[in-house]
Amino acid sequence: MTAWWSELTHLSGPVTAGEGSPEIVVAVVDGPGDLGHPDLAGARITTLPGAPAACRIADSAACRHGTAVLGILGARRGSAAPALCPGCTLLLRPVLCEAPSGGSCPVLTPDGLATAVVDVVEAGAWIVNLSLGAGGRALTRSRALDDAFDHARSRGVLVVVAAGNHGHIGPAPLMAHPWALPVTACDPLGGPLPGANLGIGIGRSGLRAPGLRVLTTAPGGGYQPFSGTSAAAPFVTGTAALLWSTTPDLPAARIRAALCLPGSARRSVVPPLLNGSASLRALGP
Repeated sequence: MTAWWSELTHLSGPVTAGEGSPEIVVAVVDGPGDLGHPDLAGARITTLPGAPAACRIADSAACRHGTAVLGILGARRGSAAPALCPGCTLLLRPVLCEAPSGGSCPVLTPDGLATAVVDVVEAGAWIVNLSLGAGGRALTRSRALDDAFDHARSRGVLVVVAAGNHGHIGPAPLMAHPWALPVTACDPLGGPLPGANLGIGIGRSGLRAPGLRVLTTAPGGGYQPFSGTSAAAPFVTGTAALLWSTTPDLPAARIRAALCLPGSARRSVVPPLLNGSASLRALGP
């Protein structure tokens, strides 16, 4: 049976075109991951030198989050997880702190997030997945993040950003950066999730993608339902990786344009729905 998210976003075309190419490096700026999960055992997961990426505390929120995103992108095909681009190389750059139950972590600052973006761009990323925001300031414009996104654009690296789950409808300054591709979350009928952020900037330059109880990998070898824009963003990232794998000589701007569906209506705070097959056709033969 085809998963609801595949039918909704017409991802069967890109998925059946292949598992993705190892030369396409997808940076996952997130929490650490359960790298021993059976469905991630064959994934091409790399890390930056001196930056441990395996979970230390399996029940931490950071470990669950990072493991969930990895499953959407790189789990083995045929598993319960979406497993969009298991043939691509995943560059895991943890920024979320692991804390035991009842513990606390330092807040992720815009400067810290910007540093991570620059790190993975310099390490050879083609696409950066940001399924997170700076604590308490996810919608605030930041000079450091602007500079990091500018650097990514100058190097031809796509940046996919979760729009956030603040229930906010209105301006989102972070999403105003012209190179950030914001992603909001939807349910199985395509309707925006109640808590997912929406706005003119997101509507004009972003996409919506599946984000309600998406089954994906969990620490300890099992699975977990994953919701919100953090789940939606890797669907766009994984689709971009599959598209780029078919035509790796194309510039980032062409892949981004194909994802954003030229000619689609952009008059709403709700962006168009991700359509993998239409994006694949937009790249041409």
